[in-house]
Amino acid sequence: MILVDNLLNIDRLNKTQVEELIYLASSLKKDFPNINPVNPLQKKIILFLFLEPSTRTKTSFNFACSILGANVIDISPMTSSMTKGESFENTLKTLGSYPADALVLRSDENHHIDVAQNLLDFPVINAGSGTKSHPTQTLADLMTLKEQGLSIEKLKISIVGDIEHSRVARSLIEALNFFGSKINICAPEYFKPTDLSNISYFEDLSEAIKDVDVLMTLRIQKERIKKSKINFNEYSNKYMITGKIMNEFNINYLMHPGPVNEGIEIDRGLQDSSKSLILEQVKNGTWIRCAVLLKILLDGKS
Repeated sequence: MILVDNLLNIDRLNKTQVEELIYLASSLKKDFPNINPVNPLQKKIILFLFLEPSTRTKTSFNFACSILGANVIDISPMTSSMTKGESFENTLKTLGSYPADALVLRSDENHHIDVAQNLLDFPVINAGSGTKSHPTQTLADLMTLKEQGLSIEKLKISIVGDIEHSRVARSLIEALNFFGSKINICAPEYFKPTDLSNISYFEDLSEAIKDVDVLMTLRIQKERIKKSKINFNEYSNKYMITGKIMNEFNINYLMHPGPVNEGIEIDRGLQDSSKSLILEQVKNGTWIRCAVLLKILLDGKS
């Protein structure tokens, strides 16, 4: 058993830790609602600080805490003293004065997660930071792939869309590189990242999705694009995934971390098709986050 004391970035885990977290999450999913012992995190207090909107990640962390019996204290930035000008650092120092057991943090700034770890005496769990890191989403995605009987070591995947601004893509690519997966990325030049390695870049969609097992598409992150003007009709004409494309290229599985913009990244109704794993990704997010909380707070002794 390899211990996890924080979850800041996926690259701070090793392959064995990733596999143990997925195994634990799968066991919890299988055993629910008869998880033994009952309420293993009873009396644990988890702080939530979400500085960006979230549906899937925040809700699944809430469910995870509820399933495990932990108490959640949710600090809303809109009703906190941050609206009065209090700095992020001073907010953390204040939160660190309370008898909490962990902080679940989401922020639009890449460095905030490391600042939190340095300032707090209790564990920090990254629920998404800037454009760089979203480790629990990556773990949920890997769990979802393994549930389909896919070998991550032999996986061929193409990631399509706004990769430049995607923390999901960066975390997933880092993790897939642990396992030696073959990774294609596909995006227009203005969404091409410059900081990724061990990938093959294609601007042309048909070249990027030849002979892949899985296609993951990403939303255009309008909130992170300050000056670029994107022609959405042009983008969807070139990069929107349709059922015809999935069938023509014999792609077995479609993934998307959400939220989905139907009619731009994927065709309307495609997320409900038999090839879509999108809702499985959502479901597995709860169990991965349960596993992360248990590993960090109870050394995995669930």
